[in-house]
Amino acid sequence: MPEARRLDIGPLCEETPRMVFTAAHRDELVRQGYTIVEGAVDDARLRAAQEAAQHLAEIFPEGGWARSKNELWREIKHADHPAFLAIAADLLDPLALEILETVHVPDRIQLAQTLPEFKTAGIVGRHFHIDGGLGPSLAAFNVLFGVALSDVQSDTAGGFHVLSGSHEKFSAEFRRQPRGTDVHWGEAKIAAQKRFLEGAQMVVPRLKAGDIIVAHSFLAHGTSANTTDCRRDMIFQRRAAWPLIDAATQKEAREAFMRDPWIFFRR
Repeated sequence: MPEARRLDIGPLCEETPRMVFTAAHRDELVRQGYTIVEGAVDDARLRAAQEAAQHLAEIFPEGGWARSKNELWREIKHADHPAFLAIAADLLDPLALEILETVHVPDRIQLAQTLPEFKTAGIVGRHFHIDGGLGPSLAAFNVLFGVALSDVQSDTAGGFHVLSGSHEKFSAEFRRQPRGTDVHWGEAKIAAQKRFLEGAQMVVPRLKAGDIIVAHSFLAHGTSANTTDCRRDMIFQRRAAWPLIDAATQKEAREAFMRDPWIFFRR
């Protein structure tokens, strides 16, 4: 992976595309924990990424696919195809800078595919969770980008399944943790997940190919069942503000973010 760099407004040239992350997008992100930037990926970049995803599907299990028990949902954890990298560099970098004060680059890209007949173990979908791991200090980041390479127009099309508003529940739980002592954030996260799972009313955001969903990192999510005859393809990338990654500031920045979920975001 290339050397880590910090992005801010200064290094971007005038020709850098702007995604126009509007006040309405910000309000949705704050209120429900996610928002959708519609039609964000142009036809040429979208078509190249779709062709890359199709090629990788055809050569499965070669090509970097992670193996699992149920391969009707499958992923490449480090998907470095040039078509995916182009979307990240040309579109997601400037979008991240409209949302965060600074941005750490690069970060890995995940390709996730949900095949027809994929089923979930329960009503909330596959692997209900928030990201960050299980350790005493979570691998904190700010937002998760999901780029739709295929349409998701029903609750059972294998889509990205979210618990709207759960980012606020996790934020409240994290703020309640005692100060002046070492908090095991992974344990706090898992305990909260178990409680929030009960009676969860998950929703599947409707997406068209080329849309980008922007989700707060505290938003609980999973994958819905796929009862259609079409495969659902998405690429995902996490984005973190520089202080959460820089070794000189990481410890204090992570502690601050766990207690203030909007620190490091542009106001």
